[in-house]
Amino acid sequence: MKKIVIILLLVVLASPAFAQTEQKADFSAVCSTGQVLHYKIIDYGEVNVWYNNQNPELLGGYIKVPRTVKYNDQNYVVTGIADEAFAHCIRIQGVELPTTMFFIGERAFYRCTDLRVILMPKTLTYIGSSAFEGCSSLIDVVMPNSLSEMGEYVFKDCVNVRHFVISHALPAIPEGTFMNCSSVTDYLIPASVATIGCHAFDGYEKLQSVTFFGPVPPEPECPLAFGREIPIYVTGQNFPAYKASYIWGQYAIQSM
Repeated sequence: MKKIVIILLLVVLASPAFAQTEQKADFSAVCSTGQVLHYKIIDYGEVNVWYNNQNPELLGGYIKVPRTVKYNDQNYVVTGIADEAFAHCIRIQGVELPTTMFFIGERAFYRCTDLRVILMPKTLTYIGSSAFEGCSSLIDVVMPNSLSEMGEYVFKDCVNVRHFVISHALPAIPEGTFMNCSSVTDYLIPASVATIGCHAFDGYEKLQSVTFFGPVPPEPECPLAFGREIPIYVTGQNFPAYKASYIWGQYAIQSM
């Protein structure tokens, strides 16, 4: 029994998630909006915003993440938000990310329940799984068209978001992306989207329409949550392809 416990402990200690939470930030600095942010040096001249390992509930207000930060007389470019960097920071109300940043890590803003505004830069290319899950105060989300990849459940339980502007560079809407986003009234699906993951739209309540702009109907990986009463709009030239689709043809497809 002792051997099994030791083996399990070694597995946990070796896991990336545990390793990150045990690692300390290399330094901290006050940003222009007055909050102390922690940073981890990841490469020569580059840093990530690191996790808030003490009293996350004390970090609040509107945060403007800097483009560069200085440490030991050297300037570092801020290129990303690390996994769980702001997780459970329940007093953060808004975040503005710099144009030097290209990724947001997994669970980066997990359960930031007072977060209302997130301004993403045009350089952002990746958002990790559950990055904004449980951000129940978010109202509107605009994804930059530079965003080309997302993990699963990124916006799950964002119950007050009314509208998402989806990146035109996304090839897929991953599993659970908009799960329980019950306040959304419409989705505009860009032409880049070829697949829709399981449970991507589960839990809708106020949805009034879905509009597809792609000439080829996206392929759902599971049965869709959309009720047949939800109007599906497509552009006129794409109408025959959707009407002929085994899946989408079962819906009330309308030409616009």
